[in-house]
Amino acid sequence: MPKIAQIVDAASNLPSEILEKYNIVKIPFYITFDEKEYLVQGKDISDEEFYKKMAENPDKAPKTAAPNPEDWFNAFKEKYEKGFKEIIVTTISSDLSASYQNANIAKNDFTEKYQDSKITLIDTRTCTCGQAALEIKIAQIIKSGKKYFEEISKIAKESIKKTSTIFTVKTLKYMKAGGRIGGATQFVGTLLNIKPIMEFVNGVVKPIKAVRSRTKSLEEMVNIISDRIKDPKKAIICTRNAMCKEDEEYMIEKLKEKLNYEGEIYSGTLGAVIGAHSGPGAIGIGFTELEE
Repeated sequence: MPKIAQIVDAASNLPSEILEKYNIVKIPFYITFDEKEYLVQGKDISDEEFYKKMAENPDKAPKTAAPNPEDWFNAFKEKYEKGFKEIIVTTISSDLSASYQNANIAKNDFTEKYQDSKITLIDTRTCTCGQAALEIKIAQIIKSGKKYFEEISKIAKESIKKTSTIFTVKTLKYMKAGGRIGGATQFVGTLLNIKPIMEFVNGVVKPIKAVRSRTKSLEEMVNIISDRIKDPKKAIICTRNAMCKEDEEYMIEKLKEKLNYEGEIYSGTLGAVIGAHSGPGAIGIGFTELEE
């Protein structure tokens, strides 16, 4: 069976242990503060440094830029030269970033130059937790060696509709500044009084519910996700936090209790590319029940 490579953009912020375990290449985004030089996510600036800088400059929202076509092309070439002629790529929703479009440009150029290569490009229609869950499941299927490239590509695309990402933020000002607020505009009038729960639906932020305390928002997210997961044994569940690890640990504990779940919940830091639009204190849960 041919070797299959997996390449992801950094919107899901897969941790290093997952990247190493499944031999995944992660393509970083670019970050800038004050419209000064771009910093490479994870190389020039860590997530911790990024959130510290945000906290120190609350009135200056950072900006992000997607990996460019050259970044993607070079990643394809790196894998191809190691014997991987079949590549599965996942990106953040194309409504949120140019990552997918740039990857598609690179794909067309690459497959024209290397005509024995095959690249499946998947717009996950979500980001962060749900994107990570989908990518981990794809990685598990590839590693199992039981399915061919075309089968995995088809399964992954079909499973986008079975993938969810919900989240809450401490303030909507970063989403508003970054133009990512979408349907959550209805919350702006009561900005200081509520803790909104939102989700990504086809790449757009949609409001679910507004609650009155941080703890209540965490518990409500647990309830919503628990109600959506049909079979916990088949689900991949991920959480992400923006410098609020204790809240994440509390949420994971409640989630395991609610689902009677003994499997791994893949936790981690919310990457800077999403954190730039959600701010410190953002936290989310995502899952996929990808069919095999």
